[in-house]
Amino acid sequence: MTSRGKIWSTAAASERSLGSSSSTSASTSSAPSTNVATSTLVKLAFFTVAMICFPIGTYFITVDRYFDGNATYAGISAAIMANLVLFAYVVVAVLEDSQGGRPPVSTKKLQ
Repeated sequence: MTSRGKIWSTAAASERSLGSSSSTSASTSSAPSTNVATSTLVKLAFFTVAMICFPIGTYFITVDRYFDGNATYAGISAAIMANLVLFAYVVVAVLEDSQGGRPPVSTKKLQ
């Protein structure tokens, strides 16, 4: 067997051993389950669509209607719209987090 053949067979053997060990460890360990509220996913989907559609729509509406074909001003208005959508997402996320309903933390020391 040539040295090149030895290298390839060694690499294949190590791949097989890595593959078998990772499959057994993956089956024995359980991933933590995260429960995400449906309202959170709906908000995320809405803001994802808004982040795509609103700036593009703003650009194409304003480029001919308000700025007479000036793409620079239309691009600036689209960037402003993207920032407004991002700001709205942050505000909604902060309000959702503040209404999380976490119980108040006791300031007493536990003895």
